[in-house]
Amino acid sequence: PIFIFYLFFMQFGVLNVVVGTFVATLTEIANKDKESMVKFELEAWENYTDGIRSFFHAADTDKSGTLSWEELSCHLQDRKVKAYFQAMDLDISQEHVLFELLDA
Repeated sequence: PIFIFYLFFMQFGVLNVVVGTFVATLTEIANKDKESMVKFELEAWENYTDGIRSFFHAADTDKSGTLSWEELSCHLQDRKVKAYFQAMDLDISQEHVLFELLDA
């Protein structure tokens, strides 16, 4: 009887160590996955803002640092610009409203 208790106790102890190591490893992997997801989202946000910034720099044809309605309207007529906005799921059919929102 005491030997059986000893075997049970030792087996339980070994299994506890194995399960603890397994859980610790999975927790570490999950934390790295969260970190990589945050890093991925930050990079996507930076790419998005870089694209928008380059759009406005390209639209500023007189390089004044400001964007007039004429410059924006002319730039939005370009097929590549329309495709770019559609790829970002942005509707430019109301371009004057967009300009008023940005100008406010």
